[in-house]
Amino acid sequence: MDLQEGFTKAIENDLLIHGVLKRLHIYQTNDNYQDYVQEARIIFAESFVEYSQTDTDLDKFNVYIFQKLIWRMTDLLRKEQRFSDVHSLEVFDFERVKLDQAEFFEELDLDCLSEFEKKLFYDAFIAEISIPKLARIYGCSDRNLRYHRDAIKAKLRKLLS
Repeated sequence: MDLQEGFTKAIENDLLIHGVLKRLHIYQTNDNYQDYVQEARIIFAESFVEYSQTDTDLDKFNVYIFQKLIWRMTDLLRKEQRFSDVHSLEVFDFERVKLDQAEFFEELDLDCLSEFEKKLFYDAFIAEISIPKLARIYGCSDRNLRYHRDAIKAKLRKLLS
């Protein structure tokens, strides 16, 4: 048996693959649904080739592959969850990191920021004042403040990595 036959068998058993995804609470409304379907097909094809080389009783294959797909897809979901936990888009999620603010800022060296950026950093990230409100306070455009906010994030990413 070759991998081509495995993919053919995976496409024939599309209901089984969708059943596994449903069991793992991955629904078609999920943005990555088609990616998960493709991953499951690849796992199915590889497992089919491996199973057919070691075991000739293909009647038990559906039970075997259903469980294997659940395990492998669960591993994939855990891996993605760990990745998103580490590589969160929000660099400063102060609700998840429960440090004393004074303690945090003693360790954080803000010398790489200009005086304006330090003030914006405090107002936008610590005091959590919205950008439109800060634009009125500083007398500049929202776009300008977003530009500076993104520059602050980039500098602090470099500093913290």
